[in-house]
Amino acid sequence: MLDRITVDEYLTEADITALGFKTRSLSDRAVALIGFQRTKTISPRSRKTYMAGDPAPLLQEVGERRDAILTGALREAACEYQPVKAHLDAIDFKPKSVIDIGCGQAIPDLFFQRDYKPRFTLVDIEQTDELYHNWAGAGSGYASLPCAKELLHDNGAAKTKVTTINPLKDPAAMEGLKADMLISFYSCGFHYPVDAYADLMIDTITDGGVVCLDLRKRYLRRRPEPLARVLDAGTMTELFEDPRSFRVVLRAG
Repeated sequence: MLDRITVDEYLTEADITALGFKTRSLSDRAVALIGFQRTKTISPRSRKTYMAGDPAPLLQEVGERRDAILTGALREAACEYQPVKAHLDAIDFKPKSVIDIGCGQAIPDLFFQRDYKPRFTLVDIEQTDELYHNWAGAGSGYASLPCAKELLHDNGAAKTKVTTINPLKDPAAMEGLKADMLISFYSCGFHYPVDAYADLMIDTITDGGVVCLDLRKRYLRRRPEPLARVLDAGTMTELFEDPRSFRVVLRAG
């Protein structure tokens, strides 16, 4: 199985620059949120003060290092995407619709847009009072759905093909959702349990779709009932291993 060191070597910063993604629509605040999601791209001081409720140091760093933060975040997401793309190619699966749970600023979705041009449903709780990077019973929000949507539009996604949902503000919008593929990268299953989305994941798998998640190792070992239901709905393939998690694909069969 691939490990993190190998995955991180897939692409260079020059490779990312050559992709030519358009990021001018992202506000400094949106870039700050991307940096907070991808903490390798920002300083420890900016991360700690932001978590303590003071965004000023992080916003200052964005003003000074905006391009470096964005390039670093894009590179990290691009490297993580390569094993996903390779697996989808191997099973000849081309998603026409994607649900992204905990989408953040939709950075990983840029690669799905480039390769598949699917219909997107971006799901995120956006802002919460508490911020954390560890495990908790519920998700922590640090995203902007309007910025995520605009980023995809700027990079070729039609306005009619991107829907955004904040399940805290509009829980009814989650009812009846369907897609060929459901993804949740370093979000559901990594920061919080799958419970709220288990039925949606199971429906996606049993309808012939694909679910791709980052699952914490200790969560997999414990295998609580909602997670067990998701895992039992299909066959799991491990794509790569992180120190604390596995990126996995679940599909029927």
